Amino acid sequence: MSTATLTTRERRALNTRQAILDTARELISERGPYGLSLREVARRSDYSPAGLYEYFESKDDLIAAVLEEGFERFAGYLLAVPQDLASQDYLLELGKAYLRFARENPQHFMLIFNSPNACDNPDLDTLVSNSTLSTLVNAVHNSVAAGDFPPNVPEQELVLAAWSLVHGMATLQLTQLANVAYDWQNASENALRAWYEGLRALTRS
Repeated sequence: MSTATLTTRERRALNTRQAILDTARELISERGPYGLSLREVARRSDYSPAGLYEYFESKDDLIAAVLEEGFERFAGYLLAVPQDLASQDYLLELGKAYLRFARENPQHFMLIFNSPNACDNPDLDTLVSNSTLSTLVNAVHNSVAAGDFPPNVPEQELVLAAWSLVHGMATLQLTQLANVAYDWQNASENALRAWYEGLRALTRS
């Protein structure tokens, strides 16, 4: 629904809900999901504790909403990669989109990948699958079909290697390497390209 069609009251409610989500995300980033306090969310967002229940039924409901927002943003980055690219280009662009999401949404990135059991919400399983795993599985499968990856290596292992590489680089750049001045973006893209070309060379040797 476009915000242009909302009434003033509906628009105010939407803004309030987003403000609560933003505050919760910041708190979870500071304290972890289990350190989230609805009272502190209310205090920081300048809203009454009782009023939070107009938007979220419980703390778990609020955490689930923050996680869902993160996965939806993440999916948007990956789905923006044109699917008609050549198999190598598509997989490399997915990796770059993954890194870009982490760089531009550090709180969401650290939250969704470091809080796997933060809440019991089966809907999040679908978001995880759609925004990460299935996209990567399909990309790797296409590279195998194109003859770029060794056919004798299980695709699950190729998926694990690809995901581990890009996720490791993204995590390090947000933590241990955050204050190290270097062109990590270019370095990451070179590493992704070298990994792909290495597998291609192994396939054709």
